[in-house]
Amino acid sequence: MSETNFSLQLLEAWRHFVETGMADRNVVRKDVADSWERCFRLGIKPDAPKVAVRLSPPQLAKISRANRAFTEAALPFMRFLQNAVRGTGFILVLTNADGVVLEVFGDEDILRMARENNYVPGSSRAEGVVGTNSIGLCLVEKRPLQTTGAEHYNQRHHSWTCSSAPVFSPDGELLGAITLSGKSHSAHRHTLGMVISAAEAIESKLKKQKADKEKNRSETMLDSLLVSISEAVISANHEGIVTHTNNKACKLVNISQNQIVGKSIIEIFPEHPELLKMAQLGKDSGNVEVAMDGPQGRAYFIMRPYMVRQEGTHTGAIFVISERRRFFNEVRKVSGHNARFDFVDIKGNTPGLMQQIKLAKTAASADSRVLIMGETGTGKELFAQAIHNASPRGQGPFVAINCAAIPRELIESEILGYKEGAFTGSRKGGQVGKLELADGGTIFLDEVGEMPLDVQTKFLRVLQDGMITRLGDNRPVKVDVRVISATNEDLVDKVESKGFRQDLYFRLSVVELDIPPLRQRLDDLPVLAENVLERISNKLGAKQLTIVPGVFKVLSAYHWPGNVRELGNVLEMAAIVCTGGVIQVKHLPQRIFKNIPNSKTSGSIQPLKEMEADVLKNALAQCEGNIAEVSRQLGLSRSTIYRRMKEFGISKSFNIN
Repeated sequence: MSETNFSLQLLEAWRHFVETGMADRNVVRKDVADSWERCFRLGIKPDAPKVAVRLSPPQLAKISRANRAFTEAALPFMRFLQNAVRGTGFILVLTNADGVVLEVFGDEDILRMARENNYVPGSSRAEGVVGTNSIGLCLVEKRPLQTTGAEHYNQRHHSWTCSSAPVFSPDGELLGAITLSGKSHSAHRHTLGMVISAAEAIESKLKKQKADKEKNRSETMLDSLLVSISEAVISANHEGIVTHTNNKACKLVNISQNQIVGKSIIEIFPEHPELLKMAQLGKDSGNVEVAMDGPQGRAYFIMRPYMVRQEGTHTGAIFVISERRRFFNEVRKVSGHNARFDFVDIKGNTPGLMQQIKLAKTAASADSRVLIMGETGTGKELFAQAIHNASPRGQGPFVAINCAAIPRELIESEILGYKEGAFTGSRKGGQVGKLELADGGTIFLDEVGEMPLDVQTKFLRVLQDGMITRLGDNRPVKVDVRVISATNEDLVDKVESKGFRQDLYFRLSVVELDIPPLRQRLDDLPVLAENVLERISNKLGAKQLTIVPGVFKVLSAYHWPGNVRELGNVLEMAAIVCTGGVIQVKHLPQRIFKNIPNSKTSGSIQPLKEMEADVLKNALAQCEGNIAEVSRQLGLSRSTIYRRMKEFGISKSFNIN
């Protein structure tokens, strides 16, 4: 389910709870539902205005003194996180065990919004005061939590996503929580991990303070944080000298800690002087892709820089290192490069379709290249996504590219990517190609017959050695992708006419699927229509749609040049114009009644009136002359039936051979 659909379901569940006091636990997770019910019992209003600051300055000063050791231990980590999220619209908050806000960090604009909502030191974020929120729930559950959108009890907080982690003393006492809050549209799945790491770092620091109070505070902060976080990290001072790293980074780049610390970062990554410039000058130039040779061959990484400033002065940079494939997997999650459909989503039972499904399932487990052939609208991408999801690559990316939709001069850069400055108008920092985004997964080449011949040559080389070179670059990059192609053309004819490379055709067509057109699987019309109507009902927000039996007689006589896609369009139009959710013959578009083959005269066109008469005769025969039943099946009034019978010269007692 997409994030948008889940958010809508969650909002609907919240509204239902507000009206009934009952939580839909199929949508709302248990801890949030339990919290809603506690708030409901306490009489907290979900539309309550902002809560006033209840503590006077003397009272806040007293609480601050009681939590001084906790606050002093947390502040360095909070400032560190503040630098990391500066300019992103996040607010960083520290609360005590009762939910009282002790410290608030963030950019001035977000702090202004916080002050307007009384989200300031001395305010309370306890569940019993403001309703369900990540801070209050975290303190109740005593574990890290994230609340987003309508999971918040108060509707004033629905536009926020908040991540909180509890902090415990060395003796196991709950001290409070650290929280990152931001607008839901800018939330990132790493925010919860960041506060968990910060909380663990705070706890580590408190333990170190207890064991050795003389240790330098700043060293304790950085060391504890680097040990706690799950990311690989290298930090350098303003001279570019590496000052800290962690075991994860050493393992990732295959260099021991004593080989890194104390050296210039240019010695570690000699091909990337931009890293040194960022550390020295404090100018963030964006993510840097680096390559290093190791025992397993050449490895590729993405280094994300974070500039470190203290009191406005640049002091160095922190580089978070990720394996390239893992980084791209994160990118494709937010860019939609994934497959949504499985084989169960392919509807139909005709032998021709079932044979192709069986072959596709066999191909899915073989990791061979697949060429899917079929007319426009038959569901070629549906098959491609199902093959991907059923394959061992199902957890990897699924990247689709339509070779006919991209201008000829851009398709090469779309597939292979390019380096910054490769051509006029290229993006700063360059662009990752679709093949790299598909690394570890599947690339789907739709309308592959439209790929230009010069690009075919380069793509053939990729299939041969698994290496790509971005435009404007001279460093090859190894990729591991499965290729599924689709076409509505006869590629054999195109090969013979020199419009498609024969050697590329042979490499793409290890397994060939031929999806039958809708006119060859008319028996599937009812199940296809049922599936389409269910989707249309959800899309239009309409009640359940039904089709009178006479409609299928008309649909079965049509030749369906647009196949299943056209069927969806026809039924959507009918659903829009019908009344009462019942689709009748009169709701079908006029083109359905034109150019319908006449079964009596091969190759001729049956006139519209003649076809209507045939439909009426067939209905009368099947209903044994029962006008009421004919009226029900065709969705026409009885007076209309009688009028049409008179018009076509049909008597109630007639015989059909």
